[in-house]
Amino acid sequence: MIRPDGAAYAFALSIDVDGDLPLLADDPSAVDREKTRSAGRYGPDHGVARLSALLADLDLKADWFFPGLVAAEHPDVVRALHRAGHGIGVHGHRHLDFDRLTLEEQIAEMTSGRAAIERITGAPATGFRTPAGEWAAGFPEAMGALGFRWSSSLPSDELPFPLTRSGLVEVPFRYELEDKQYLAYNLDPAFPPGQSRITPLETVEENWWHEVRGAARYGTLVHLRLNAEVMGIPGRARMLRRFLSGVRARGDAWFATCDELCSVTMRHADDGRHPYALFLDLVEKRA
Repeated sequence: MIRPDGAAYAFALSIDVDGDLPLLADDPSAVDREKTRSAGRYGPDHGVARLSALLADLDLKADWFFPGLVAAEHPDVVRALHRAGHGIGVHGHRHLDFDRLTLEEQIAEMTSGRAAIERITGAPATGFRTPAGEWAAGFPEAMGALGFRWSSSLPSDELPFPLTRSGLVEVPFRYELEDKQYLAYNLDPAFPPGQSRITPLETVEENWWHEVRGAARYGTLVHLRLNAEVMGIPGRARMLRRFLSGVRARGDAWFATCDELCSVTMRHADDGRHPYALFLDLVEKRA
């Protein structure tokens, strides 16, 4: 991957703002349970403001992913992030599990969410992230036909790559570089299902540093994927500030938005050589 100014690796930051929609998708009966829903509402109510202020202090931009319903409930939050120069990505409309939807229903979720966001920002939304589950065959092609430029939905690589035949670029993430896998917790519906996990922040931060050092060695992408309701808590935000300040102090990262990564990849990548193209060939042969 081409990196400006001789940077050793690329660094991208994305933040999901899901509110209580994942909880309601898992258990619709939670609609009348305020304690349960409040855990998710912490993100748009408090986490976004804390994280956006932190990024402003560090002069960093992120890509924020909103389901359409959350965006519609918090238009001032979305508008403020957009005006500050952050990217606003589409995260479905109701944060439904795509495994339970047909292709047509998936497309409807994507377009409804996009419409809600564009009504607020007045600008085209060009990036998409699957809320949960896997997209159906033909979904990336539908994204491309509707004018999206990139997706960030697959933990499949260490560099951005073309989504063959769709005209889009995938900006992948890795579970090691998330907060949810370490720190997310809810009593009912239970997450994690086996409970008993809130990892010490020192362990999370050290794991992230291992990935930074590895990316600098191999010239890859560090894509830190966060959740406003998870990382926006004061102590965790403090750790995040320390980590991001340390990454910046190294002086060897290209801090890029997903849109910037997409543009570089479109100019230089050969989609016919990526394993994703081979995967599509195998799927067609099996069919």
